[in-house]
Amino acid sequence: MGRLLLFFLASLVVLLTLLAAPTYALQEPTAVPQGLSEGWSGPGFYFSLWKLITLVVIFLLWVATTDWVNRDILENDFDYKVWNPVVVFSFIGALLLALVIPIFFVGLPLLLLAWAVPLGAYIGFRNKRVDPSERVLTKAHFRRLVAQLGKPAGVKIEAEPVDPRDAGVPVTLAGRGGPTPRDDNARLLAARQAPGYNDLRRLLYDAVKRRAESILLDYTQQGVSRRHLVDGVWIQGDPVDREVGDALLEALKLLCGANPEDRTRRQQGKFAFKCENASYQGEMQSQGTRTGERVLIKLEGQRTRFQSLEELGMRPKVVEQLRELLHRPKGFVLLSAPPGHGLRTTCTTVLQAMDRFTRDFISVEDELNRYESVENVQVKTYNSGQGQTPASILRDVFLLEPGVVIIRDLVDAETVRKMCEEVENDRMLLGAIRANEAAEAYLNVINLGVPPAELGRVLSAIVCQRLIRKLCEHCKEAYIPPAQVLQQLGIPPGRVEVLFRPPQQVEEPCEHCYGTGYYGRTAIFEVMFVDETLRGVLTNVPKLELIRQAARKAGWRSLKEEGALLVANGVTSVAELARVLREPGEARTSPQPG
Repeated sequence: MGRLLLFFLASLVVLLTLLAAPTYALQEPTAVPQGLSEGWSGPGFYFSLWKLITLVVIFLLWVATTDWVNRDILENDFDYKVWNPVVVFSFIGALLLALVIPIFFVGLPLLLLAWAVPLGAYIGFRNKRVDPSERVLTKAHFRRLVAQLGKPAGVKIEAEPVDPRDAGVPVTLAGRGGPTPRDDNARLLAARQAPGYNDLRRLLYDAVKRRAESILLDYTQQGVSRRHLVDGVWIQGDPVDREVGDALLEALKLLCGANPEDRTRRQQGKFAFKCENASYQGEMQSQGTRTGERVLIKLEGQRTRFQSLEELGMRPKVVEQLRELLHRPKGFVLLSAPPGHGLRTTCTTVLQAMDRFTRDFISVEDELNRYESVENVQVKTYNSGQGQTPASILRDVFLLEPGVVIIRDLVDAETVRKMCEEVENDRMLLGAIRANEAAEAYLNVINLGVPPAELGRVLSAIVCQRLIRKLCEHCKEAYIPPAQVLQQLGIPPGRVEVLFRPPQQVEEPCEHCYGTGYYGRTAIFEVMFVDETLRGVLTNVPKLELIRQAARKAGWRSLKEEGALLVANGVTSVAELARVLREPGEARTSPQPG
């Protein structure tokens, strides 16, 4: 949407420049011929400056409000396919019409209506579906705006009385997942009446501050243990008193539409909340255990949009090679990663790195496992719940003559074989599959039942990645590494003087990383570019070690070698690299209820 608005803005500026430029090269304006009305121009057919300024101001205001609508749609999970076209194309159509209407005071109201009516319709729609505290253009909203604007000037506006249930931490809860918005509001009202409502808000606030992706609560007779999933690793937290834990769980289940009295059967539900103006989606899963009950709370904030592969952690030289390959008219690129190591994000970023304006793109996705939308990428879906696979719809997809097709999940041989056939039709194909390394990704596709000769003949590159934690810049400490460690990492003697690690002796935990020693993650990539030598191995004897040997001759670096560069540069530690290089099942446990 942002690019679309910039395009229209640039187009408007060019249009007005072309229309207005000749007027300044002509003689002084003359009077308007009798009977000719004034439109956007003044006497003599030159543009009237004040009318031009009025048009530009309205356009810029529309840009600002439309950008807010787009962001608000994403935050509240509304249907962008309905509202984005309504607010964009109604105004653009009115703008073009206003420019050709010869009467200024007819075109101007038309333009204002085309801006205000769709915006008002969207505000009315969203205000009925969000928490009362999040509604806009209400009395409370205007009061907050006046208070914010007056604060820098020293003007104090008395705040509205705060409900005791909303006091304390800046967390505002909301119901989600009910049959209707009224049901969601009823769930919220029930949760607000529960004694543990504020304890639930404090639990969520603490998790957000620790950047937790999930919270795991284990209920026993002695108490409630708490763990946070931070940067892909479970971190033990402070235990929760059993009485407090029972109360907050009651509030949570009421908010999710579950039964607080049922502590044995599996239950799940959704909710939403805001913390310091950031929006989050939550999902609760609970299951009775032998010792009590286990509750998993998944938290999802606004996803970080990576604009380039460099931002993900890929080395610039490799990015340049991969980008050149992706711009070719045809080929087959295989993307892979273990579960939980960012494959979805990388698929999206790869699409963003490609030219989506000169070629048609189609993404084939499962209706039950949708991905983040990408601008100018059309989505075609199949339903795995009904026994369908990507192959079920590929014939119709290829009839649309797209330049690039990405299959988000390679699940059967028929899909891959159809993709291999289409490479010959000047099409770029991308496919994604779970694997621990690049060579294994190829073998996993072959194990679906695809003949090695078919896939190896058209394959262009294999990309595999794993996520690794970055050391906290506020508390990491340097140390002189033993020669044996440098040798194991493949770092020549004398190349680096010190390596870095989390602090070993801590008097007080770091306030930035909460004592974990790590903050944030990056990715380590291994990319196999297929040359003729490697292609010969892939099509004839696709064995793991033989693939590695042939790839090394083509310049391939393993995950260990790529990770060693991060260690040498002080980005991560030896211990973290060793953890990530272990089997992903060991590196990242993912507790589930029951």
